[in-house]
Amino acid sequence: MEINTKEILVGDKKITLSTGKLAPQTNASVVAQYGNTTVLATVLMGKTDDSKDYFPLSIEFVDKLYAGGIIKGGKWMKRDGGQSDTAVLFGRIIDRSLRPLFPTDFLNEVQIITTVLSNDKNHDVVVPAFTAAAAALAISDIPFNGPVSIVRVGLVDEKLVLDPSTQDFKKSNLDLLVCTGPAGVNMIECGANIIPNDIALKAIELAKTTGDEINKEIAAWAKVCGKEKIKYESAGPSAELIKEIDSKIKADVEAFLEAGVDGAHMIGQEKIVEQVLEDYKAKIESEEVSKNHLIAAVDFVIRKYLRERTLKNIRYDHRKMDEIRPLTIEAGALPCVHGSAFFQRGLTQAITVATLAPLADKQYLEDSSGETTKRYIHYYSAQPFTTGQLGRVGRPGRREIGHGALAEKALIPVIPSEEEFPYTLVLTSEIMSQNGSSSMASTCGSTMSLMDAGVPIKDKVAGISIGLVAETDDNYVLITDIAGVEDHNGDMDFKITGTRTGITAIQLDIKRAGLTLKMITETFAASTKARLQILDKMESVLAAPRAQLSEFAPKITMVTLPEDKIGEVIGSGGKTIKALMEKYQVQIDIDDFGKASISAQNQENIDKAAYEIESMIKEVQVGEDYEGIVTRVENFGAFIEFLPGREALLHVSEMTGGFLSDPSSIIKVGDHINVKIAGFNDNHQIKLSSPEFKAAHPGEARPEGQMDNRTGGFRNFTPPRGDNRREFRPRR
Repeated sequence: MEINTKEILVGDKKITLSTGKLAPQTNASVVAQYGNTTVLATVLMGKTDDSKDYFPLSIEFVDKLYAGGIIKGGKWMKRDGGQSDTAVLFGRIIDRSLRPLFPTDFLNEVQIITTVLSNDKNHDVVVPAFTAAAAALAISDIPFNGPVSIVRVGLVDEKLVLDPSTQDFKKSNLDLLVCTGPAGVNMIECGANIIPNDIALKAIELAKTTGDEINKEIAAWAKVCGKEKIKYESAGPSAELIKEIDSKIKADVEAFLEAGVDGAHMIGQEKIVEQVLEDYKAKIESEEVSKNHLIAAVDFVIRKYLRERTLKNIRYDHRKMDEIRPLTIEAGALPCVHGSAFFQRGLTQAITVATLAPLADKQYLEDSSGETTKRYIHYYSAQPFTTGQLGRVGRPGRREIGHGALAEKALIPVIPSEEEFPYTLVLTSEIMSQNGSSSMASTCGSTMSLMDAGVPIKDKVAGISIGLVAETDDNYVLITDIAGVEDHNGDMDFKITGTRTGITAIQLDIKRAGLTLKMITETFAASTKARLQILDKMESVLAAPRAQLSEFAPKITMVTLPEDKIGEVIGSGGKTIKALMEKYQVQIDIDDFGKASISAQNQENIDKAAYEIESMIKEVQVGEDYEGIVTRVENFGAFIEFLPGREALLHVSEMTGGFLSDPSSIIKVGDHINVKIAGFNDNHQIKLSSPEFKAAHPGEARPEGQMDNRTGGFRNFTPPRGDNRREFRPRR
């Protein structure tokens, strides 16, 4: 096979595309190299599946650990297996942009697989994966209305940067992905650190302009090595059938749309479909007409009339175009969890629960870029009953993973740092009813739930979805807070989250070919207006985080250990730290950097444990005074615990002004005594003195021939190991 290559510049970086070497049994395959990050994309077309009434496109993102020179952790399973949430999200990004660009009447199965072959860990994997997939479709014989491109934009030192390196992203206040097709922007995924609208819009414009140039390069390459697109038979209902169904159900559809009851659209549409199927039962049985075509025709007719009404500024539920559905918000919706909130907007309901745990419970993630951790996690859960339907209950699907990731991204900028709030935070949105933009209900509920738990978030975040019905690029209307029927029949679902002062996340999905910059700019304005209204309502319920953590949440105190003291606090085989945990009924976790997290339900126990650890690592200074307790008496002196877990010797010579034959005659175990740090011996062991005690005991007459214990061999005594610190043993 002939190998063809193409170099595409993205800012000052280069993506090299090649085809003709790998995966020859596909409709097309492309390898994209970005730095030394290399991704293979393959596209394969199957037959039409008449049993499905949707486009059967599947897109998989495969990230093997070998690409980053990594072997899977754990003792037993070493094979890379199962898709991580990150891989699912990357696959969704590719899907959301490519899907709208296939012909609407093309229903052949199509599978796209992107495989990361090499990861240099300094260049993004999503950009080359998407570019390879888009280029493979462009040069294949599969019908596709491309080309389409992806561009990443960061905001580093207040400057917009095209496709910044992974190192630059650590300093970036923006992570924006924009996909651009022939008709404009058709996908946006964004996380932002509370940036103004105008900065976000400039970033989108930069990405679109760059994407247009990339599309020209892909189109030119397709002319060189691309295949002729296949001719296919339309899989949709014929124009004649649509016209026939239109005449039969027009009155019912108009009545259904005029009633406009929020949430009743599914039932109303099902009744119309059932009647049509009954009317055409004989023709269906004789296979004169397809059941799927009849259902699609009904959907087409309802869509047509709903869109016509919307373009006349008549919404399904008769709201104004910029009107939010009625809001109901409750903080503290559940009795025994750490934090909770109920958020309802129209028929969309969510209960979000916040759960707090020590930092040791953070999540560990592994992919070809290496291992990372997360201490703030958001899960989205929607059972079949939330749409009034029966269905499978089990692992979350791609949609649930995507919605959870969006809500998580929305709140990242306001989550307190690990130093400010040393907790792992897990939010779970239990959706109770879905009827348009439940992910935004999750975002709003998450803010309230965190505040209910007493988490000191930096600001409140809300989100709203803006829809679109467009006849042309110039004849369109925007609709605020789309309900389910508007989402299904409209052209876009444009979600924007943020605080009062800026944006934190964006997610755009569309059904048309693309959006103009004018449409996007107006969407930002409509979203901001609605977001402020929702924030007003949220603040009226709970204006700020509760002053105290939930009584059900663990309390945590952090202690930072010097590197040379970590082993001393842990003890041999963990003996010391285990004894501390048992003594005070706390959990103590120490990371590799010496950060000790002490957690328990009882704050007093935590304080005692923290004080003991701080005492163990304290660098005492000569001249410091302490009140100690006698722990052991020997003939050469007494051992004094002057700090919890810290002992030192008060030598017999420091007890009296003269001779003392038996220290136990003047001092007993359990006695309290004021001591002073007198210095250190050659082994850096602490020497104590007690001027008050010494002054009160002048000493005895020394018997003839008796060694002077103030100057004799005891002077250089080295206590046995462990005598200068207390060895804790678990209580029995």
